[in-house]
Amino acid sequence: MNELLTEWVNRLKLNDWVIELLTDCTPEDMDNCCGLTNWQEVNKTAVIKIIDPKYYGERVTPFDAEKTLVHELLHLKTCLISDTENELQERVMHQLIEELAKAFVDAKRS
Repeated sequence: MNELLTEWVNRLKLNDWVIELLTDCTPEDMDNCCGLTNWQEVNKTAVIKIIDPKYYGERVTPFDAEKTLVHELLHLKTCLISDTENELQERVMHQLIEELAKAFVDAKRS
């Protein structure tokens, strides 16, 4: 996963961020999601948590750690325009980030 982090940090031009990646997280660490990012845009620092696949469970879409990583990195890329009190805007931005993450990973794999 650290190799993927380096690759996607370069692809997304996030080289000026200091990012810690945690990949062995339990559901208790994750607020009922498979990826979570805490960041400080002023310092350009972030901690990305990705759930351990053994806790993913049965879901409609299979677990994809790379797509989850890209999704979380896109939160950093968009942090200045997506951090808002408007719940609808937050939901729309989150959906956009998810769609972009899927498209980027699919394009890489094609």
